[in-house]
Amino acid sequence: MTTPNDSSAECATLPSVATSVLLQCARQLEECSQISAARNAYQAAALADETPNGRVELAGFHFRTERFDEARQEYESLLHLAVESEDRRLAEVARHNLAGILRKTGHSSRAMTLQSRATADAISANGELDTADLTGRALDAIDQGDFGLAENLLLRSLAVEKGSGNCSGEANDCANLGALALLRGDNAVGIRFLARAYHLHRKLHDRANAGADLLNLAEAFHNASRWSLATRCLRRAISQFESCGANQSLNTAQSRLREVRLIQGVFKREPLLN
Repeated sequence: MTTPNDSSAECATLPSVATSVLLQCARQLEECSQISAARNAYQAAALADETPNGRVELAGFHFRTERFDEARQEYESLLHLAVESEDRRLAEVARHNLAGILRKTGHSSRAMTLQSRATADAISANGELDTADLTGRALDAIDQGDFGLAENLLLRSLAVEKGSGNCSGEANDCANLGALALLRGDNAVGIRFLARAYHLHRKLHDRANAGADLLNLAEAFHNASRWSLATRCLRRAISQFESCGANQSLNTAQSRLREVRLIQGVFKREPLLN
């Protein structure tokens, strides 16, 4: 599942010129798949920045490159800072992303607790839920097996994101709706949503989420015994994950490709040799 990952926070103090330059350099290095150099630049920016912005960017980079322990520690520290300084926007960013990390690392109950707090704060501040809250609640509903509620929340979020022209939010909602359809056994709907998500993530140069879309598409084609299409998706997923430093997902894609190739090998043999 794709999680809300809002890496920006509105701070009263703008970052220094040096920090801004370092962050711009880090983003360019990441875009060029220079992951190690990008990490160094993000870390330097975080150290140089007197505002939380540099640390928020570093935490987001750790999240994208699946260094979940480091991302969790950074977001926990940012949440503590936000509570102390009464920075509502920073607390919102930290809670949503921390909940996303906890879901990805198998701590669903802790993620739900954080999401509940984020939802309560959003209602108190705005009188309604924003799309990040809708998505977070939907992912928690999926963990609890309430697929109907999850679909309703994701469709609400998708309508808002499309209406506001937020392609990133639209892509993530489509990805989650596609993955949800696969969980419900509806391959055709899953493929339509996932193909749309993949197209948008590619347009946005979001390689980690594009790779995740391809992994789920490969699962859909696996379910339909369309082995060649599954293989093609997994090869492309491997390329996406390699280019963005998402090593855990890379290992998953490589393992699934080996499984599909074994299945293909069985079907290509003479019947008497099976």
